[in-house]
Amino acid sequence: MTNGALSTLVQLGVPEAVQLTKSLLTNPTIVSTDPPFAFSLEVETYDKQGQAEVSQRPVIVPGSGVKEFLNDNVSPQPITWNLSGYIMGDPMTEKVCFFTPAVYFNVDMLWKAFQMGSRLIYKDMNQQLFQNCVIESLSTPFEKDCQNKRPFSMTLKEIKVIETSFADLTEVEKNAIPSGEDIEKSTKMTQNADKSMLYNALGGDSTASRVSS
Repeated sequence: MTNGALSTLVQLGVPEAVQLTKSLLTNPTIVSTDPPFAFSLEVETYDKQGQAEVSQRPVIVPGSGVKEFLNDNVSPQPITWNLSGYIMGDPMTEKVCFFTPAVYFNVDMLWKAFQMGSRLIYKDMNQQLFQNCVIESLSTPFEKDCQNKRPFSMTLKEIKVIETSFADLTEVEKNAIPSGEDIEKSTKMTQNADKSMLYNALGGDSTASRVSS
């Protein structure tokens, strides 16, 4: 369904279109490029958590000699979300539970993203976008009387990605990266050293001589 068609149905007051639009606007949404998918989650429990690592070191206060602890660095850790609820299908076409291909597709894509460690775009309950998230844990149990949707519980975690191109490096940093020729020389030296150690371990006999040659 295109955005134009959905907008027309919303203007006509079609209940399923209104419900779908409301879900897209208010519910958390997950977007993936590999595998490609995007869908909203019907969330019943939503828990956003964050921690920070605070380093401290003892200092002696001049004059009094009293020891105090100085907090000199605060490092926020990645944000995590603990979500549970239902993975929805297409409310426009899957009104009954006889055949729900969109539900199966969404569940399958979510598991593929988890198994591949795919980086996801996540829109939270406050409409805030997080560009780099991964699924840390996932569960999709089966419920007999659950229609047109699948229960799920999931932990999402924001990851920090540092992307630096070669052009952004300083000359010192560029020179510190070994070239292909350097790697090849290092590999040959390691192989020769291993052969030499084996030759010595075997007492330098004819068998060891053949191994080292």
